[in-house]
Amino acid sequence: MTAASSAAPNRTRSRLAAIREAAPHPTRWRHVVGYMIAVYRREWQGSVFSGFIEPLVVLAGLGIGLGVLVGDKAAEITGGVSYVAYIAPALMASSAMNLATSEAAWPILARVAWVRIYHAIVATPLNAADVMVGAITFIVGKVAFAATFFAGVLLVTGIATSPTGALGMIAVSVLTAFAFGAPMAAFSVTQKSDQGFAFLFRLIITPLTFFSGTYFPIENLPFAAQVLSWCTPLAHGVALSRALALGTPVSYIWLHVVALLAWGVVGTVAAIYLFRKRMLK
Repeated sequence: MTAASSAAPNRTRSRLAAIREAAPHPTRWRHVVGYMIAVYRREWQGSVFSGFIEPLVVLAGLGIGLGVLVGDKAAEITGGVSYVAYIAPALMASSAMNLATSEAAWPILARVAWVRIYHAIVATPLNAADVMVGAITFIVGKVAFAATFFAGVLLVTGIATSPTGALGMIAVSVLTAFAFGAPMAAFSVTQKSDQGFAFLFRLIITPLTFFSGTYFPIENLPFAAQVLSWCTPLAHGVALSRALALGTPVSYIWLHVVALLAWGVVGTVAAIYLFRKRMLK
């Protein structure tokens, strides 16, 4: 056997070892989730307003208050349903975006740059992928918990037309949280301060609510703005959530699902790569 032929299997084994080292362990990432849950049990009071009460306040203020001002013209915008029923499922998707991005911003940065909890975690058998997968899983789970409460309110008030639709809205909120939380985590692990978050939230996250079909149909926007809207995850989340709540058919349902999953998967891979790169410095 020549030296070249014997080197080939060694290179293959080295690549496989590198992949295993970079990939999350099938079970170890759950320890990160457990740690996050233990912390949340001590701090949950601080997220009650942002996760549960604030979305309902916004729904009451805009759906009922603005709905009264819109009056009979609402039917022209909503396709025949009340304005509050039109924007409620969209606000549920928007709330999932806001909660996921917030949880993936300052808390992730704090554990990387300020309190350095993640430095301690990667000193254990857990690797960078375990940390990021665990962190993103916790964020998505936290959004699912808040979305369950929101969906229950919409079901009791009759805005969600069926229990099946309410369950589907929770699933859409989970996908929306994944689509936003993972890329946000990837951005956060590269930051040394929180100055970049102000730019991101003011110029990207907040305007997305107004240009993703939350308060009026995307079709009312100029064509270029429509194309840009459909390139963002929130537009897909809003379309799915509204259709499930109102019991109306939705076109290209799998395209919406795949778009949300693609944002989440790419964001997770980027977060793992960038976090691992930062830990190796």
